[in-house]
Amino acid sequence: MTPMPHSSWEDLFAAPENQGRAVQIELRLLRKGGQPFLVLPSPSRAAAATMDLYPAQTPRARAARAALRCLLTASVPFGIQKTSLTLSPSDPFVQFLASFAGQPAPAVPTLGILAGNPNSAGQRFLLLVFNASQRPVAVVKAGLSQHAKALVEQEASFLDAVPPNTAGVPRLRSRFESSRLRALALDFFPGHSPRPRQDAALPALLTSWMHPGRDIPVTSAPEWERLDQAAPAARLLAPLTKRLCGRKVHPAICHGDLAPWNIKVSPTGVWTALDWERGRLAGIPAWDWFHYVIQNSILVAHLSAPALVQRIEKLLGTDVFRHYAAQSGIIGCERELVLAYLLHTIEVIRPSEGLAAARELLRALSARWSIS
Repeated sequence: MTPMPHSSWEDLFAAPENQGRAVQIELRLLRKGGQPFLVLPSPSRAAAATMDLYPAQTPRARAARAALRCLLTASVPFGIQKTSLTLSPSDPFVQFLASFAGQPAPAVPTLGILAGNPNSAGQRFLLLVFNASQRPVAVVKAGLSQHAKALVEQEASFLDAVPPNTAGVPRLRSRFESSRLRALALDFFPGHSPRPRQDAALPALLTSWMHPGRDIPVTSAPEWERLDQAAPAARLLAPLTKRLCGRKVHPAICHGDLAPWNIKVSPTGVWTALDWERGRLAGIPAWDWFHYVIQNSILVAHLSAPALVQRIEKLLGTDVFRHYAAQSGIIGCERELVLAYLLHTIEVIRPSEGLAAARELLRALSARWSIS
């Protein structure tokens, strides 16, 4: 199989020979699996802060990140690749980044970069922008490929459309467009991914996204229509459509990829969901909850299908979920919506990781619940 071509973080910036006066900045490059992973600025404090772009999930990964942050803060020399980048202050994208740093033109701001998944056609880059005091002030997401540009545009459009001050949804600060790339800018949110003991805050957030004064037929929701177009011959689609035909629910803002690694919990416990390229203003309720539990269980906990079945059935039986189900109008069709969510994941989203486990879980649940 031919490896998927991927963008380089250096391609984010125009060739300086075409942009007038150039400035060279010193950087440090951290690789993962042989691929560029984190590009760290030279100042130790900013380099340590850039580690926050990496949403480590396992205890081992969090320990490694903490140790590396300590080494960077203490300016301890260790085996990390040194590199440099030549930028032009007149490059429009550099000027866009500098506008968040509060520095007078033609300054080049201090930057840290997290390279996205190189195996994804939608690979995007996160750039952390620092002010003159080396404090992070903004996060810029940029895409270079056509697919990545489209994802950035989808996210920016959703954030533009969501009602102001919606809990857990960041404010879009600005967007950038050129022939080379698309980018959007958000505030920097300090904090970390939610730990299991903090999951009790999830139901309140999802409830706040609900539209209790509206009703939509489940099978007319955009997600269901996409599923019907993507997999009209899927074995489970017809029985699920039959069971849910005519069923109306209260729609909810739907993130589409709500998982711990896409959430920041502030030091005061406030949750902010990031990465809204799959966001919907009126989506199917509970799908975000299923996604949060199932994806974390597959990709982080690596649970077997039987263990996953137990976890899902335990969730559906909890008082807090049943209260949410009653409020959203899905009471009595929770199992069908779990299966529909899994079918949508497999046939529409087709994630680069965890697809086989999702298929196995779908088979196990449909057999256990006698839906076929």
